[in-house]
Order: sequence, then structure tokens, then C-alpha cells
Amino acid sequence: RLALLNTRFLQLCAEADERVRPLVYAVRLWAKQQGLAGNPSGGGPLLNNYALTLLVLFFLQTRSPPVLPTVARLRDLAGDEDRATVGGWDCSFPRDVASLEPSANTESPCECRARVRGRGGGGPEIPALPSPLAPAGSLLAEFFHVFGDFDFPGRVISLREGRALPLPPPAAPEASEGLKLGPLNLQDPFELSHNVAANVNEKTASRFGRCCRDAAKYCRSLQYRRKSSKGRAWGLTRLFQPGAVEPGATSAGAFLISIPLDAAGGPQQLCRQPGGRSPWFWEVCAAIAFVLRDVLKCSC
Repeated sequence: RLALLNTRFLQLCAEADERVRPLVYAVRLWAKQQGLAGNPSGGGPLLNNYALTLLVLFFLQTRSPPVLPTVARLRDLAGDEDRATVGGWDCSFPRDVASLEPSANTESPCECRARVRGRGGGGPEIPALPSPLAPAGSLLAEFFHVFGDFDFPGRVISLREGRALPLPPPAAPEASEGLKLGPLNLQDPFELSHNVAANVNEKTASRFGRCCRDAAKYCRSLQYRRKSSKGRAWGLTRLFQPGAVEPGATSAGAFLISIPLDAAGGPQQLCRQPGGRSPWFWEVCAAIAFVLRDVLKCSC
């Protein structure tokens, strides 16, 4: 029941403003290309799509004026037929998007030719050929700027309040007692004792912030704004390429691919394992396979 309500909540947010879906998709793609998201084995220290989506929704709640309302505001807008309590958690929010107030925010999502229209103005206008450039003040560029300097281990990201809370979160006692704190603290919109990013380790959280800073810097650079005279990728095209974007690098086509190894492992640990088949070994193999298959487009 709680998972179903979470899905309906995400659908409501997507219907509330036409910029939500493209921004979520853009951040998911960027995070995957940077090696920050996607756990092939079903577990691991990387961000999952649900966590990335919540980060985008939280960011949109904090804009001025906000693009999306807080969960607490949605609870106030819920009618009697929308009231729901699951496992002691208040999961009330409007089921009908018409109950929400249109946003006064007019920022562009991530492409300069997109026309931002309020809810009720029809379906989203999608250009036939998306522009490779997102304005420096676009929501995507601002997302990178905000989370590039965010204090992840020292704050709890709360979609219910629409702000970053100090540790521990000033909520109900049962919420603070059960919330598993870590390098990145992202509170579930309804189940306040659940840290959606509890699986993320310190290295991934640190890399996420660093990649956001690099992306924000790139969005302000001439390499991002000006089409390459040598036919190299630029604008959003380069931003979404695999590896880290490094503005000012001598080689515009260069990128980095990080292999998230356990600090306790390493080459020494590999050598100690009979036959060299430790988890470290398979992580390296997976990284090499990614380069050959997805970057170099090799096939056999």
C-alpha cells in the first residue's frame, strides 16, 4: 500500500508541472553516465532512480517561487476522500492534480527552445530537434549548483518540509529513532523513518557532490555555450556523455570513468584471493566491459 501511494505521489508531481519529467529524466541519464547511479546486482553503494527522482522533487520545492508544493502542503490540500494512513504514517495528498495551485515559477527545464506553460495549457511542447544548450540559469544547471555545495552528511533532505533539516530531524520521536543516517540522508516523503539513500556510501556521496560542481562549472563555461568549430560534442550532448565533464580540459573529448572499489580491497586484496576472483576482480571486469561495450561500441 505504501509503495502504491509513493507511485501515485510521483505521478501527481509529474502531472503538476510539465518540467518535472524532462528534468528527472535528464538527471537520471547524467547520473548513470557519471557512474553515480545503477546497481546491476540489485544492491550496492550507488543512487537508485527513486532517490534521484526525490532529489529533483526536493530541488523543485526549494525554488523561488517553488515549482512543486511540499508534502506538508499537499496534506493540507487533501480532501476527506484523499486521507490515508499506512503503518502509522500520514500519506494524505490530493489525487486530483486540479486541486494544486499552478506554479508561478517560469524557469526553463533544460533546453532553451522549450516553452514553459502552466498546467491546463495542453500537453508539453516538445521541439522536433532538442537544443544542445541549456541556459546557465535553467533548472538543470541550478540543480547542479545547489547540490554541488550541499552538506549531505550534515543535513536531512525533507520533502515533507521542503527544506534541509539538521541532524537529527526535528520530527516525531518514532521518525528520528528509526532513520538510518549516513553520508547522504534523503527522507522518504511519507515513511519518515526511511532513508531512501541509506545504501549510498561516503565515496558515492562525495563523488555526487564533486560531479555536480563540475557540471555546474561546465554549464557556465564557453565550451558549453559555444558550438565547437572542430565538430566536438558541446552543450547538453557533452554533458550526457559517459565520464566526468571537466571544463577547461585540453582535450574536449577526454572523460574519466570511476570504478567504485571498496577501500578495504585493491590490488593487494586481489592478489590474496586464490585464482584472483575476488569481488574487486569482478568490479574491474564490469568496468572494462562497460568501456568496451558502451563507450567504444565494441561487439563480438
